[in-house]
Amino acid sequence: MKLSKVFAFSALAIAMSSASATSWMIGDDDGYGAGIADNANHPFAAGYDGRSAAEKVATDGAQYTDTYSTAHPGYSPQTGTVATFSFTGLGNGWAQGSMWFDMADFQASTFGATKVKFNGIDQNWAFNDGYPTTKVRFFDLQQDVLDTINSTHELIITIDRNGSGDFYGFDYARLSDTFAGTQPIPEPASVTLLALGIAGLAAARRRKSV
Repeated sequence: MKLSKVFAFSALAIAMSSASATSWMIGDDDGYGAGIADNANHPFAAGYDGRSAAEKVATDGAQYTDTYSTAHPGYSPQTGTVATFSFTGLGNGWAQGSMWFDMADFQASTFGATKVKFNGIDQNWAFNDGYPTTKVRFFDLQQDVLDTINSTHELIITIDRNGSGDFYGFDYARLSDTFAGTQPIPEPASVTLLALGIAGLAAARRRKSV
């Protein structure tokens, strides 16, 4: 057996045996309904509404995506001052996880910070990205948040304007069951398989040379 075949077979086994991440998306990653690239500047003015018909009638939080001046009385296309993203039916067994947001134009030091909770647990969202910046952010979930997911089988994120005068928006919210940047790690069995394959090839070559 050629060395390339050994490596190919072993790589396939590693890929199949490695843990894969699962994610849940609220919103649709379409650049705020306007095709804005990740981490690019936006052209929005207060009251911008790029939602699809389905997003406008959603109840899981998608109704708060693809807008600007989100949950800002007098400007926002939504009512109220609290945006809620609801990830339900998550089950238990959560040992790690991360949240991802594509967010626009947070300026906490200028207009005041929002009050954000993950399952009732306070999060620090005093961001100062500035106008007209969009930014994709991720947050590894802390153990206390993971514990609440395991007990309630859901993650409820509330973003309370809290008197802030800031205009901001979201393209999407995405939950993953791995930490951000986590790459699949070969399981011991796969590594052993690779080692055995290489050892077998070496033995075969020695027999041929005798």
